[in-house]
Amino acid sequence: MDIQQHEFENRVKRLHRKRSKAARSNTPAFIDQDGYVIVQAKSRPRRVPFLGLFLLALGFFALKGLMIAGMGSDIYAIRIQELFGSSSFVTQIGAWTMQGDAVSLMMAENIEKIL
Repeated sequence: MDIQQHEFENRVKRLHRKRSKAARSNTPAFIDQDGYVIVQAKSRPRRVPFLGLFLLALGFFALKGLMIAGMGSDIYAIRIQELFGSSSFVTQIGAWTMQGDAVSLMMAENIEKIL
């Protein structure tokens, strides 16, 4: 009896999801050959998560600023130059992305004030 109740509740949940999705769409209902009214919900186009991308970039620049503030800008620049001298192409790309820029240097100055 408990299994049947669980299956029934799952079916009701699926029907509620379909009904709420159909209510959000603008597609009309149609009647199939058996006489059932079928409502097909239209899927929404996916959007770019701008807030997530912004927070990811902010975290990346904050990490670079924290590293520059922790090591000091001179030592950090020396380490990055060592990575540029590496023979590996992947390491050189990493060095290019981790080199000091205006945003990370500004963050490093603000972090040094806090520390």
